[in-house]
Amino acid sequence: MSHSLRGALLAACVTTLAGAALPTQAQAPTAPGVIAAYTKIRGIDSVISRPAAANPRSHTAIVIMHDESNSLDNLQAPILAARGYVVISTNARSGPDAEDHDTDWDNVLRDVRTVVTYARAMPGVTKVVLMGHSSGAPLMASYENIAENGIKACNGPDKIVKCPDDFAGFPKADGIVLLDPIWGVSAAFLNSLDPSVTDENNPRKLDPGLDSFSAANGFAKTGAHYSEAFKAKFWAAQAARNKVLVDRAVARQAAIKAGQGKFADDEPFLIPGGTRYPKIYRPDLSLLSHTKEAHTLIKGNGSLSTEVIRSVRVPSGVEEVSQKLKDGALETSVNRFLHTFATRTLPGYRITEDSISGVDWSSNYNNLMGAVPGIQIPMLLIANTGHYWLVSAEMGYNLAGSKDKTIAFAEGAVHGFTPCKPCERTPGEFGDTVHHIVDYSADWLDKRF
Repeated sequence: MSHSLRGALLAACVTTLAGAALPTQAQAPTAPGVIAAYTKIRGIDSVISRPAAANPRSHTAIVIMHDESNSLDNLQAPILAARGYVVISTNARSGPDAEDHDTDWDNVLRDVRTVVTYARAMPGVTKVVLMGHSSGAPLMASYENIAENGIKACNGPDKIVKCPDDFAGFPKADGIVLLDPIWGVSAAFLNSLDPSVTDENNPRKLDPGLDSFSAANGFAKTGAHYSEAFKAKFWAAQAARNKVLVDRAVARQAAIKAGQGKFADDEPFLIPGGTRYPKIYRPDLSLLSHTKEAHTLIKGNGSLSTEVIRSVRVPSGVEEVSQKLKDGALETSVNRFLHTFATRTLPGYRITEDSISGVDWSSNYNNLMGAVPGIQIPMLLIANTGHYWLVSAEMGYNLAGSKDKTIAFAEGAVHGFTPCKPCERTPGEFGDTVHHIVDYSADWLDKRF
């Protein structure tokens, strides 16, 4: 058996650029007047969608990537291509991961660099725009922050671990679009960590007083209503367990570097009750329910209004998903945990109806709130009111360093952009949310590129 965990677990990267038939499991949507072709960009599965005829917008390439989900069937690519843009939808080499478990953040950032470099070299392309959805949003923000500010943005003394030296020289983008952005992978792990696990060596030893799926603590199949006392206890325990895990991983990494690890370069790191699925604000609709300030709302009929944005979502994570949340585990390695999933908390860690506090956003370079202050290029954020990332989008907007920044919210859209049917008061209330979001994005792009 190899003494290298990396050598034992990672497949060799294919580096040829070749065209092929699109895999049947990832058929790309298309539109009239659009040509979509599957290719590999240095081993990275990609679909390039472009208008059949060149036009004034086809000098702008839009790069779409998610850290672990499939982007080849992206709903927005053909619509944007029909508007005249070249769209490169790509899958990170480590994805797609249907179980949403492990991610190698550093390698995904390298994949973004590869595709941005490729886009820059495409004939006729003079502008490149990054587009990231969900955890793809902090991915693109993390990339651009490093591209604009160099590796000092990811290897300062505030970081739990430093980024690799080869991150120097990331090519910059000209604009960035962040869609229904999460806090960051490490902050989402923190929010999702099960604090009822009281013994890392005995994951079946649980504290029932911290079980967020217990009726005694406020959970029901129709949703959840957690008391202030339970939430305070839950978050305190969540922060405490997170610290134990981060400290343990830091110690193991030091042991590995000292030649005392299970492998020469890394070792497995299993975290029971560790997922990327939020455990407490999915079923409790009082949490992350509205923004602090008034913003643009893209209404179901396509009109715009300015108001405090309120979520119309329904409880989630209450039936079949709850078992995954309850029993899930993060199967990663020491190094991947520290670079991808580890973040530190500060005193007062908690979540409210319109905020999250007590997270050290700068302790990991994949957190949205730690990355956007360093971004100066034009930025657009759109969040969906049929979901719960309203507050994340507002915080990202307020912290963004760009002087040209815009935020809007799509009424009734779920995380995947389609209308939330269970949220409707009348049939068809939210209209064609996919086109509302893409049209707003395209109009924003048209004015700048």
